[in-house]
Amino acid sequence: MKPKKTLLVIMAMTGTLLTGQISQAQQPNRLVVSEQIVTDYRPVVARLESSDTITARARISGVVTTLNIDEGSLVKKGDVLARIQDESIGPQLAALDAKISGIENQLSQLIEDLNRAEKLHKEGFFPTSKLDQARTQVEVTKKALSGAKSERNTLISVRTKGVVRAASDGRVTAVNVVKGSVVSPGEIIARLATLDGVVRLALPERHAGQIREGETLSLRLPARGGEVHQAVISKIYPELRGGAVIADAIVDGGLSALVGERVDVLVPVGERRALRIPKSFIKTRFGIDFVKVHVGEHVIEAPVTLANPIADADGYVEVLSGLHTGDEVEKP
Repeated sequence: MKPKKTLLVIMAMTGTLLTGQISQAQQPNRLVVSEQIVTDYRPVVARLESSDTITARARISGVVTTLNIDEGSLVKKGDVLARIQDESIGPQLAALDAKISGIENQLSQLIEDLNRAEKLHKEGFFPTSKLDQARTQVEVTKKALSGAKSERNTLISVRTKGVVRAASDGRVTAVNVVKGSVVSPGEIIARLATLDGVVRLALPERHAGQIREGETLSLRLPARGGEVHQAVISKIYPELRGGAVIADAIVDGGLSALVGERVDVLVPVGERRALRIPKSFIKTRFGIDFVKVHVGEHVIEAPVTLANPIADADGYVEVLSGLHTGDEVEKP
């Protein structure tokens, strides 16, 4: 049995030299404590902004007859946000329809008269000058009909401009009108924040040198139970705005938050050496944390002080005191 124990110790120490740390899966019972490089982070208060803001505007003057959105509504590209009706277009279209109908009847009569005149002209009973005059009247009437139809199509096109659509997917952040409002061309109907997985961060100016494009940051939302998201800095703008550095970040899995919501950006502030062991090697009794340490041929329970009793994402905790580099510890 002794050769097997010796072999286990040699394997444990060899694994420590190669990796600097033995995972629980590789060495479930023992490991040799070693120093690791730890990056310290400090939360920096920032604000979430939309990477792009879209304004839906009225293109014609009229009355808002339909309003399909409210603050917070999610819309897709092409969705109808509102309908604006110009009450003067209806009577104009009715008048044009009557005008077109009259011109068509007049043209039909002129064409019939022209055909009869051409027949009489061939037989020598109709003068050429009057035939030319009849042909001219037909051409003039055709152009008048074409002009009336073009005018009608223009009015129909103006009426279709009363439909206000979403230019892209987004969330409605503000609605500036209500149903029945009278609007003018160019007036803002609503504002939308795009939902492309990109958020815009506004960080204090003093942290300008601590973020770089391509760097991965952790975003913590205090208003949502402290949930943490990973984001990659995609762009840093070269101009300060209101004393803040503006950066775009792509959030892994997207981010459902309010525009302007406060967020803590965990910015790296430095590196240091620290002793870290798996949380499973810690045993707590009466509020004191203990670790089993091999001292010669004996195993003692040494009290330790932890930086944080809660394990990190890897299941490790940092030991401030009670252990030294090279100590061999085992699970309780």
